[in-house]
Amino acid sequence: MNGNEQLALASALTAKTNQLCIGLEDGVADIFDLVTPTTAELLHGWFGGEAKTTRRLNFHDGQRQAILNTIVAHEVLNARDLKSLYQTAAPDALLSGTRLAEVSEAKHGHPKYCLKMATGTGKTWVLQALLIWQLLNKNAVQAAGVDDTRFTRHFLIVAPGLIVYDRLLDAFCNLSYLPTVL
Repeated sequence: MNGNEQLALASALTAKTNQLCIGLEDGVADIFDLVTPTTAELLHGWFGGEAKTTRRLNFHDGQRQAILNTIVAHEVLNARDLKSLYQTAAPDALLSGTRLAEVSEAKHGHPKYCLKMATGTGKTWVLQALLIWQLLNKNAVQAAGVDDTRFTRHFLIVAPGLIVYDRLLDAFCNLSYLPTVL
């Protein structure tokens, strides 16, 4: 399998996300009609042009893409597992080799998202933003008396060592530097 085939899902999801997010900074992107009001408000606050100009710290392009790809995969495409994400974002990639059999395995039967980001590129900010997105949406649907299983208030975060754990703990205890609309 060549590099392009290995990244078929990531490429297709990014292309779909970028298409839905044309005009995001101006508040006119198609994605706003496809997400919850809570998510739309977060997107305006995180990526809206006016909001970005009033802050000293903002998400950079790689962080923005990671957050948006996750929201599109989970909330817009409603991908409940790896196979359904392939089916909605990159169906032709399932025809390559044994990919369909691989993604149909039980171990891929739940939502999981991998965001490849280099050291020092702000993975903690992305993680915090996605936790906030999940938590605020779950609170909103619960307040409305709705059970939307796309969102949760329960998280398991695994850190590869004490240094990373301490960084995450420090970040979660001091969320004030995260650009958000809380």
